[in-house]
Amino acid sequence: MTTEIGKLINTQVPARPTVPPADPPPPGGGHELQVFPEAIKKLAPDARRTEGDVRAATHKMVPESEQAARGLGPEWSTSAKITELTTSWEAALNKLAAQIGEVGPKLSATADNHLLAEARSRQAVQAVTRTITAMTGD
Repeated sequence: MTTEIGKLINTQVPARPTVPPADPPPPGGGHELQVFPEAIKKLAPDARRTEGDVRAATHKMVPESEQAARGLGPEWSTSAKITELTTSWEAALNKLAAQIGEVGPKLSATADNHLLAEARSRQAVQAVTRTITAMTGD
């Protein structure tokens, strides 16, 4: 897909900022939707880092929680509940970490798809313009 973008991107492109403005426009003001693919792509690595942070914290939590359960001893029903909760939380946090990690590649793909859609739209408008010009002789 990146090669396709490279071929299509060689059409004329109006100048536009590459980063979002510091102050977003007020809601309902009739402003056009602006997408900043470069800014979207910069967010992708943060998702992987956050996934790693969640996994590391989960990995640290499990032994500490198990140690607390062992410290209470098997005669305490709280010990079994701590173990049960730890297992549930570990599974839920690992699932959450995986979902967060999936966001990074999706952000990159979204930015690429936006660039491709812009380039294809630009080509289509140019083709229509050429057709109209040819038909009207202008």
